Amino acid sequence: DKYHRLLLLLAFSIGGMLNYLGISAFLRISDAAFLNLSLLTGDAWAVLYSVYAEHIYPPGTFYVALIITIIGVLIYETAPSPVNNKVEESPDVLGDIQLLENNNTDTEREENTTPQHGLVFV
Repeated sequence: DKYHRLLLLLAFSIGGMLNYLGISAFLRISDAAFLNLSLLTGDAWAVLYSVYAEHIYPPGTFYVALIITIIGVLIYETAPSPVNNKVEESPDVLGDIQLLENNNTDTEREENTTPQHGLVFV
């Protein structure tokens, strides 16, 4: 019984590690918005299982939410990827934010973001 618990804890730890490694690998080739939209479709797989294996049907509002999610993914996929633009502009920096000192005489610090390069001027 003790070894069974340790084995379950080890399996959970390895599964969590693989999950985070997979997410970080996914975020290198895509961006967080698409990851979130993809995670929202995970509920559809659970509902498919419950309908076919257990014969439990979801309420109608689930189908409305699923259609809205699918439309969101389709709209997102029709736009050009912002990650590919960043790679083409500066291949050595992928989404990093660089802080640059600005010679302001004011005591307050102003932040200005340039969307072309993702730089933050402080």
